[in-house]
Amino acid sequence: MLSFTHHGQRITLQPGKAWTPQAAGDTYRDAPAGDLWDIVRDVRAGTPWREAVGSRYAKTHPWLHQIVTSPQRDLFFRQHPPKPGTQILDIGSGWGQIARPLAQAPNATVVALEPTPERLAFIQAAAQQDGIAERMYFLQTDFFEVEFAPDFDLVTCIGVLEWVPKFRSGDPRDVQIEFLRRARSLLAPGGELVIGIENRLGLKYLLGAPDDHIGPPNIAVYDAALASEKWLRHSGQPLRSFTFTRTELAELLATAGFRSSSFHAALPDYKLPELILPLGPAANEHFATGKFIPEHDGCNGQPLAFQAELRSHYRSLGQLGIAADFAPSFFVTAG
Repeated sequence: MLSFTHHGQRITLQPGKAWTPQAAGDTYRDAPAGDLWDIVRDVRAGTPWREAVGSRYAKTHPWLHQIVTSPQRDLFFRQHPPKPGTQILDIGSGWGQIARPLAQAPNATVVALEPTPERLAFIQAAAQQDGIAERMYFLQTDFFEVEFAPDFDLVTCIGVLEWVPKFRSGDPRDVQIEFLRRARSLLAPGGELVIGIENRLGLKYLLGAPDDHIGPPNIAVYDAALASEKWLRHSGQPLRSFTFTRTELAELLATAGFRSSSFHAALPDYKLPELILPLGPAANEHFATGKFIPEHDGCNGQPLAFQAELRSHYRSLGQLGIAADFAPSFFVTAG
């Protein structure tokens, strides 16, 4: 049984059940709501969920299809599995690519928190089909609008932190710090937050790859002040999506009250990782010896045209002992 507070109202939820508010605000979508509701209906009618997603997107949107269905998505958690009986909160669960696999851990309990209604419905339908729904709770809400007791052993935030200011007013940095503080406040003693996020100084972005969040290249790769100035000139709108260097993200976590953080390089990115290495000698040695995983445009999954240039620069940076700081994506654990 899960108890929480939403706008001052105390709510109790039974395992396997979903809770939705009477009204919802603007939310992130990577697919039309009608498409996803059609998929949900197919899954509820008995179509295997991977087949339902594939029939809709395998040909028309192969990158989204991969991100939703690939087993690579939860590689970090298979390499760093939670202990038996872990209580888990997955913030911004998306299509459930992290929440559902984590619910298969021995005696784990997972709260899937996702503000987009059709996404949450898909997570629940797929979890019911997989036989793990009774290990899960499904909440359609904004993370800032709900209060939990501080008893989670693991809080996950995969592909979320960079988007938080887009759907909330205020200074973007302050909003991201408040988000991290709230996540920290929910951790039980010894608990950890895990973040998946692109590296602002990822080598592919320095070489001109499109940004995964805003699209155009050569804007978000700069520091916040210059990136904001360039984006305003380009779009006429304030920049609300920010990623960070390793040092910037470590400082952000420290400001939010985390006492320690540990970084891993995710190659070719955190969305579909093939190789995950702790930042430091192991990652630098990987690059220095010429090992290389081809990289792609994070917006559509298409291979980048400058693979040879990436390999060459990575090798040189690895020999200098600094290649790890130019990895395309990070997984970060903070406690």
